[in-house]
Amino acid sequence: MQQIVQSNLKGRTAVITGAGGGIGLALALEAAQRGMDVALADIGADALEAAKARVEELGVKAIAVRTDVRNLAELESLRDTTAAQLGDPWLVINNAGVAKIALAWETSEADWRRMLDINVWGVVNGLLAFLPGLRERKSGYILNTASVGGLLSMPANAAYVASKHAVVGLSETLYRELEADGGTVGISVLCPALVKTAIAGTREVDGKQVSAIDSPHAMEPADVARLALDAVEARQFWILTHGEGIAPYMRARLDQMISQRNPDHASVDRAILETATAATGVDFLRE
Repeated sequence: MQQIVQSNLKGRTAVITGAGGGIGLALALEAAQRGMDVALADIGADALEAAKARVEELGVKAIAVRTDVRNLAELESLRDTTAAQLGDPWLVINNAGVAKIALAWETSEADWRRMLDINVWGVVNGLLAFLPGLRERKSGYILNTASVGGLLSMPANAAYVASKHAVVGLSETLYRELEADGGTVGISVLCPALVKTAIAGTREVDGKQVSAIDSPHAMEPADVARLALDAVEARQFWILTHGEGIAPYMRARLDQMISQRNPDHASVDRAILETATAATGVDFLRE
């Protein structure tokens, strides 16, 4: 059993959607290492049970609740089940998300709806289900998982970028509202760049399926989770896991917006352009 680290989160309850793998599972494990009991939610039952077993190995209580975040009633059931079995949640992590690389005109209506329903409505439903209780108890914290795609454009990812911009915008607006409401409930928005998860698919290495994201700049999910919960403890709103790497692109984008110049290569990561070019056959690298 790993040793639980000293943390002001110890003894509190976390609810995490998309906890069956990737960043969600890493957040669940990090929360457990800090002494939190954890309610894990995901649409995949098998992955969810495996994740629950790993969390319980860290010596905390855990429950697994199969949940489709597109359905508000299921998130309300998750809330009630968590309260009954683990106690009222203090930390709510709206993390479930999906992506698909495709040109905007080749993205189907079904794909648009799936990404917006999970990436945006999943967060909205999480807020509708949990925020009233947090405010009533005058205690708690929300962590919304967005993406660098909520801060910058990513060719061949129109639906994903639209959904993550929405998460960033609603999170920052809610931050201001909660501060004006007395600041007893906090909120952060997590904006990672490349992370070694299955969101972009998998590949086989030595007979095992691993993340298709093999960039040297890609972070391990565990490192993302550690930074995220450090930020929660510090009540830090913006969580940019690749901050130094994306700063030049963010500054260039802001300068282009303020000066009303058309977007150019300075405001997008070259690795994103290379990925989009390889995936679609469209040359996004041409100056």
